[in-house]
Amino acid sequence: MKKIICIILLSISFISCGKIKRRGNFKISRHFTFSEATISRKGSRLHFNNYPNKKNYRNIVYTARRMEDIRRIVGKELKINSWYRSGNINRLVGGSKHSAHKDGLAVDFTVNGKWELNNALRKIRKSGYSFDQIYYHSKSNYIHISFRLNRRRERKQFYYRRK
Repeated sequence: MKKIICIILLSISFISCGKIKRRGNFKISRHFTFSEATISRKGSRLHFNNYPNKKNYRNIVYTARRMEDIRRIVGKELKINSWYRSGNINRLVGGSKHSAHKDGLAVDFTVNGKWELNNALRKIRKSGYSFDQIYYHSKSNYIHISFRLNRRRERKQFYYRRK
């Protein structure tokens, strides 16, 4: 009987090795939650899985720490539009084939009001804080920021889009 229980427990532990256990909504940093990082309205509507593997989960937590720095620089609450996207979700929303969203290393966010968003962008650029890319989407009124795991390889590229 003990052998059977041990075998069952071992098999359960090996089965769950590749995925993060679903625990609902929890904080991944002081101001950001797991739900904010993984929510997808389109994906939910179509019943697409947007749950990260362990590697992407670690990237999401890393990005959350970096976003805490961005929040401090901006001095305002950031409203997350998009963070982690599974490959299917990324294709569904028309994302780039090499999108950092698929690795949990990119975030689209906004701050209340267009003037506030412009001010946030100015503060981030002026701070000298390291990032890989920032896209400012003026018509859609959000900022896309991405990071790399190795800060020395971050390109600090800035793009202004009027889409």
